[in-house]
Amino acid sequence: MDEDEKTVSDDEWDSIPIKPDRRGPKTIAILLFFGGLLILFQAYTDYQSHNLADISDAEVDRLLETPNSQSDNPITNEQYQQFHDDARDSGAYLIRAIGLAVSGSLVVFGSINLYRLYSSGPKIATTGAVIGFVSGLYGSHLVRLASDDNLSGALLLTYEIFVYLCGTCMFLCGAFSALPLINARAKAALRDGSSNVELVDDTDFTEAE
Repeated sequence: MDEDEKTVSDDEWDSIPIKPDRRGPKTIAILLFFGGLLILFQAYTDYQSHNLADISDAEVDRLLETPNSQSDNPITNEQYQQFHDDARDSGAYLIRAIGLAVSGSLVVFGSINLYRLYSSGPKIATTGAVIGFVSGLYGSHLVRLASDDNLSGALLLTYEIFVYLCGTCMFLCGAFSALPLINARAKAALRDGSSNVELVDDTDFTEAE
């Protein structure tokens, strides 16, 4: 046999049908939906923090109880209150609240479209994840800067870790939402959202008769 006969042409590979995977995208859509709700909850929490002028002494004592028990230099109520004021004045809470609200809304809306197997679903969700990644990282960075000036010990480390945790979570959210656009079987199951009406040529009926 000739070498050309043993080689499979590109056209033959392209003609091999890809079985659509509908279960995978729907599973991802469910995960993204709950992830979007968590993002919206964090946005609401940040919005409340932005509107909170002063933290009550009882709440500060509760927040500082564990960190102060593990540190030789306890953080005072005044220091934590100053940290909150600096973070709020820098716009950290508001930036995160707005960015994550937009992000969570897009992720939730995109997950619904993805569950319905619309190709716009993963695109919308990925866009939301990117917005959340940028705004979340920037807002968390501003909070960390405020903590550097006022806090110490375990609590300072907590806010530093939160920056990386926020970035990691939003990156994973973006990776999950973009997966149906990369996987061939999942992509084959998506449609553009238009009415899928198949037009049948009249000649087919004529030939059948």
